[in-house]
Amino acid sequence: ETKEEERPEDAIPDLPENQATRDFLKNAPSKGLWLPMGLEVKTMQCWRCKAYGHRTGDRECPLATTGNVDLEASRIAREDPMAMALAKRPREEASSLRALVEDVRRDERKRKKRRKKEKKKRKRK
Repeated sequence: ETKEEERPEDAIPDLPENQATRDFLKNAPSKGLWLPMGLEVKTMQCWRCKAYGHRTGDRECPLATTGNVDLEASRIAREDPMAMALAKRPREEASSLRALVEDVRRDERKRKKRRKKEKKKRKRK
């Protein structure tokens, strides 16, 4: 009954994108200090690039500074309540401005009609 010793690199799948992390963990000390050469030993998987050895947002992630710009914009719009309010606002302002312009034009037409009637009454007298 030989019990195979569990090594940190065994927690990471043997894939080409994980090779650097596996090589680093293979040579890292497994007992005592877990910060070999001042580097943190990470056996977790990144949610963005799906590689092991770093987390989402870490500098090591190739997608840390990039990503799908459209998805990020839609996520921000969904999560930010002010973004929705500001998106609705221009439409509401435009419709209220149209209504205001229409009211002013209607009032102007009424004034013109009144003036014409008054002129006709003056001419008759």
